[in-house]
Amino acid sequence: MLLVGSIMALVCGLANSAAAVLEKREAMKVAAPGNRGPLLSILVRRRWWLVAMVLSALAWGAEAAALGLAPVPVVTTLRSFGRSGLVIAGHRWLNERFGRLELAGIGLLATGGILTASSVASPSGNFPPISNAAEVIVAAGAALAAGLLSRGRSGLSMGCSVGVLFAATGVFTKEIGDRFVSDGFAAVPHLAATPGPWAMVVLSVWAVGLLQRAFLAANAATVSAASATVSANGLIVASLGLYHQPLAVGSNNIILAIGLVVSAFGAITMAKAGPLAAWARLAVDGQVARHRGDDRRN
Repeated sequence: MLLVGSIMALVCGLANSAAAVLEKREAMKVAAPGNRGPLLSILVRRRWWLVAMVLSALAWGAEAAALGLAPVPVVTTLRSFGRSGLVIAGHRWLNERFGRLELAGIGLLATGGILTASSVASPSGNFPPISNAAEVIVAAGAALAAGLLSRGRSGLSMGCSVGVLFAATGVFTKEIGDRFVSDGFAAVPHLAATPGPWAMVVLSVWAVGLLQRAFLAANAATVSAASATVSANGLIVASLGLYHQPLAVGSNNIILAIGLVVSAFGAITMAKAGPLAAWARLAVDGQVARHRGDDRRN
């Protein structure tokens, strides 16, 4: 069970990475001058963006299976590892450039997420279902936090907002995965009578829209690192509060604290990388403009 769940978690991360590359590429094309209308209404008519949505659906199915078969920390760690190829993919296929500070922030976020996830004790993956009231509270809390974070214009803030929404949908995905593992297709009518799956659909559509905007504001790897870290840690916190999974024990508490601190430093580093990168681009543009002016005078 653990092996299959681990493989599914890795498949989830890889499929999400491929989807992110396609989403970013299509969003950049749609944002070109001359295209008018809401971003999503244009993207849904583009073939490769729809392919990205199919990959995202595949990733969701793999995540549901993983959360039903393996502990949450194992799933979040392997899912984040599967996303690590976005730095290479972004550089090769999206012509993205990463500064040292930005790469350091991505590395810190990934390291912090792995340390946090690996330190939390979790004996099993399947738990009794949470109440309908708890599902409503999770959805409302995530919507409020995401709404506040999405007020920022940076790719980092929107990526964190997406991460909050993905943490909530991860809870609902775990509920679905657990029920299918225990009851098979007989779980469908029971799940349809709960608010979780319906809230998951609404929050997922919101997250997809925010993600396209975030891709236009920052590198795909930067956005994905922020969203993956927030969603992973948020899902771990939810598993502790909703499913009463035990916290880290013994020396693992030190690893847990280090992981949280490293993640925080990664977020701060990436937040600083954005303005510095913008300043560097302005400086380069200014130098190019001055050179062009000198050439015209000569």
